[in-house]
Amino acid sequence: MIDLALLRENPEKIKESCQKRGIEIDIEALCQLDLEKRRLQKEIDNLRHEKKLASPSKAKEIKKILKNKEEEFKKISEEFFEKLSKIPNILLDEVPYGIDETQNVVEEVIGKKPRFNFTPKSYLELNENLDWIDIKRAGKVSGTRFGYLKNEAVFLELALINFAFERLTSEKFLKKIIRKNKLNLPTSPFIPVIPPVLIKPEMMQKMGYLDALSEDFYFTQKDNLVLVGTSEQSIGPMHADETFFEKELPKRYLGFSSCFRREAGSWGKDTKGIFRVHQFDKIEMFSFCQPEISKEEHRLFLEIQKELVKEIGLYFRVVRICSGDIGFCAASQFDIETWFPSENRFRETHSTSNCTDFQARRLNVRYRTKQNELKFVHTINGTAFAIGRTIIAIMEQFQTKDGKVKIPKKLKKYYARTS
Repeated sequence: MIDLALLRENPEKIKESCQKRGIEIDIEALCQLDLEKRRLQKEIDNLRHEKKLASPSKAKEIKKILKNKEEEFKKISEEFFEKLSKIPNILLDEVPYGIDETQNVVEEVIGKKPRFNFTPKSYLELNENLDWIDIKRAGKVSGTRFGYLKNEAVFLELALINFAFERLTSEKFLKKIIRKNKLNLPTSPFIPVIPPVLIKPEMMQKMGYLDALSEDFYFTQKDNLVLVGTSEQSIGPMHADETFFEKELPKRYLGFSSCFRREAGSWGKDTKGIFRVHQFDKIEMFSFCQPEISKEEHRLFLEIQKELVKEIGLYFRVVRICSGDIGFCAASQFDIETWFPSENRFRETHSTSNCTDFQARRLNVRYRTKQNELKFVHTINGTAFAIGRTIIAIMEQFQTKDGKVKIPKKLKKYYARTS
């Protein structure tokens, strides 16, 4: 949720941010609703005061007026907050202007482009002999956009999990990244967590998702719970209505969970295979931090992503997301796109966003400064590994002429298969 003070003091900034995103929102009408709501609140406060001082007969009369005013106030408040919740986060100045994903900005390309002395196969073609992914039987059991991971793919998933968790729970690793990139940040490692995958709708809404993407999530109506699309959505609400001490920040979490998405609006895209599926496993980074360090914390997340992908040995690029393609909750966003030889193009495998205080305001997560002031935290999220997409990127980039796949050197230590 955006800062109400910003709406009242600088509505033009909100309007400009929405325009950059290509979103039309009547900010003037929202400001008028806010004025009306505040006017009614003042009237209600005055009437309550009069009622206390009035004679019994007069108090009865005031009570009727008060009831009408309170009903009017409730109606206007609901309309106001419904409209307010539709406003996406305010973009940071460094976000480039663009209409859609074609205008995202490539910041750097990293690694060695794989060269083959044969025509590289797609991961689906490789899978015909490897039998790592079973889409046919998953279709029989669950329908389209599902897959069984089998054989070596299972060990590869476990290796990626152990690799990421060992790295990110190590202060030594964090210290290396922070020093290398000259970041002025604490080296506190990530706290490992396996969060619940079913959460209350109000928590999903407070994270800023149901307003913009409700068609993307699975609901269990009987229990009134939502299946998460990423563990970020259940890690953020962990500290709802809580206050940190400044010395506790940044509070970093590393979550692993299965994730569930309807993939609404993507019909016809990647209908075969496991690139875009309804259920997948993911390792997600999340941080609660002070506003003044959130840009550096966001950069840290990106540098961690780069280091993890580099260590595996994948060829990839870093993309800054433009205003027309950025997420609803994000004030700034980067993606990592990994090379898929069979398609001769880069495809998104990682994303990281600085959500500033947008989620924290809804969740009411604050911190107490050393000067005893209460402020809202900023939240940062980022993919460590989307497991399925990483596995198929490895399959394609590490394939051999005889249709096999080499296990990246850095993952062998974590690869449980002995033969």
